[in-house]
Amino acid sequence: MNLKITKMKIGTLIILALFTIGNSFAQNKTTQENLYQFGEPEHLVDGYSLNFQYQNGTAIHFEFYNGMAKYEWLAGPGKGNGNQDIQYRSRKIGNGLYLINWHETGIKDYLTIVLDFEKMIVHSSIIIGYENKPERTLKTVFRSGIIDHLKTPE
Repeated sequence: MNLKITKMKIGTLIILALFTIGNSFAQNKTTQENLYQFGEPEHLVDGYSLNFQYQNGTAIHFEFYNGMAKYEWLAGPGKGNGNQDIQYRSRKIGNGLYLINWHETGIKDYLTIVLDFEKMIVHSSIIIGYENKPERTLKTVFRSGIIDHLKTPE
């Protein structure tokens, strides 16, 4: 009887061990969803250009190329102003959904945007003039806008 119980215990331990090993291999597999969340920042929107408009009437044109970003204000107080050859990083966080950031060291601005190409919406968070100088007031922007023109890479 003792031998029968011991064989049952060993059999149970073997089944549990195999189940545990199988689960650990399954947990190490990378799913597409995990790639969205944990992939290395890259230049995933190279070749895209878009125009979008905020609810306050200001509008911007963005272009992404060779790991660089370019923008120009199309409407609003900054119309005609912009910058180019700004190094950017991006991460795909869902289908047609990209998180992008860049740092404009010369003007002390830091921008983070979410491009949602499925809903044609842009969400932005910008720290403008983060340098702590009395003559320059720190401003932040936290807005959403509608993409009204989108050109995708060919």
